[in-house]
Amino acid sequence: MTIPPAAGPKAPPSAGADSKPPGNRRTLFGATILIWAVTAGLGILFSMFAVAIGLQAATFDVMRWLLALAIEAPLAAGIIVLIWYSRNMHSATAAGEAGAQALAHSEAKYRELIASAPDGIFVLDPQAKVIDVNGAGEELFGLSRAEIVGHSFMEFVPPERLESARSYLADRLKGLRATELYEATFAAADLKPLHVQLRSQVVRPSDAEPYVVYIVRDVTAQREALRNLVETERWASMGRLASFVAHEINTPLTNISLLTASISRRVSDPEIQERLKKIAAQGRIAANITGELLKFARPGAISPIETELTDLIRAAVEQTDAFRKPGVELRDETGTRSVVCTVDPMRIQEVFVNLLKNAYEATPRGRVRIRLQDLGSLVAVSISDTGSGIPPEIQSRLFEAFFTTKKKGEGTGLGLAISRNFVASHGGDITLTSEPGKGSTFTVVLPKQAPGVRATE
Repeated sequence: MTIPPAAGPKAPPSAGADSKPPGNRRTLFGATILIWAVTAGLGILFSMFAVAIGLQAATFDVMRWLLALAIEAPLAAGIIVLIWYSRNMHSATAAGEAGAQALAHSEAKYRELIASAPDGIFVLDPQAKVIDVNGAGEELFGLSRAEIVGHSFMEFVPPERLESARSYLADRLKGLRATELYEATFAAADLKPLHVQLRSQVVRPSDAEPYVVYIVRDVTAQREALRNLVETERWASMGRLASFVAHEINTPLTNISLLTASISRRVSDPEIQERLKKIAAQGRIAANITGELLKFARPGAISPIETELTDLIRAAVEQTDAFRKPGVELRDETGTRSVVCTVDPMRIQEVFVNLLKNAYEATPRGRVRIRLQDLGSLVAVSISDTGSGIPPEIQSRLFEAFFTTKKKGEGTGLGLAISRNFVASHGGDITLTSEPGKGSTFTVVLPKQAPGVRATE
């Protein structure tokens, strides 16, 4: 990962490069050879002059030879100085090359460190344009380098978080914020929300405009794990409360039922009999609610056995046929192929019954379809309807306990919550896809082999 000169300080030389390029070294080497050649030529020329001066006299003349040596002396001194300079130049060049190699090695380590960093690293200019990104940043967004570099970083921020993201960048450039941890949400290539923790640092080089380095860590999995933990704790607390309430209410309900039956046997007044029947009916409704509460309180208590799944589906279809309106067609696409799963048949059949009843209630006219798919180690049962559909703001709460869209007295809001708990206790899940005005599809995914721990109520 490098920083362009326009966006920051001049980048260090690339890994393995010397401080001086090969062309400079060749120029220096050629200049040295030329200097030595000129010096040698001058030495030969001056030597010839000295010899000529010394040989002009027929006899040995001390003054002439001293003059010749005087002519040669500056040349000898120049040669000595040139030799000394060449040795120093060679030492300096060797030291420079060693320093350049050390710098190149350091830069290579820096590049490798940035490239292998587990967090996404983004370099932004003051206008939020991405100047550079490392490999982890590409993986974070699910995009290639070419699809990120040159684009505005704000393109990856959901519209509802744009104002916050822009304010954060502006504040950092103004120096109004420290390098605190900043929680943000981005949009990945698959359009799924990406929850991240972000730290930033503003770099202000002396010879270029400032730039911002974002270090981005994906915490989507951690947030989901925390959400699941909180959800589990919440369900456990609500389960304990539901169990307590159900047990406490069952005693007076039993007494009411016994007293009602006793009075009914002793009186013959039709009006009193009618009122007793209404009391008994309300008692049964309350008993059903406490029964639902107990199921909600003990969702993990299952007794898995090998079961033919198609038989459970057909039994659920027969059990809910009374809820199907005259103008609703049932399309059974379970097929005739045997699909054996290790499940608790009572629990799973109740899940199918709940989903079929909801589909019939949501479809005054149209079609309800139930489909079975064998996915190898998994099976998927989908129940679709062509009803009114479910608005997005309700979909997120549909599996919450005690949440219902039905009229008062028509539902407790526990059916889907209990169904999801039953499926989860088998190691599966329920998903929903819905479009208002076009209908909904609930899909139950179950492993063919339920968890090995056998629990009983």
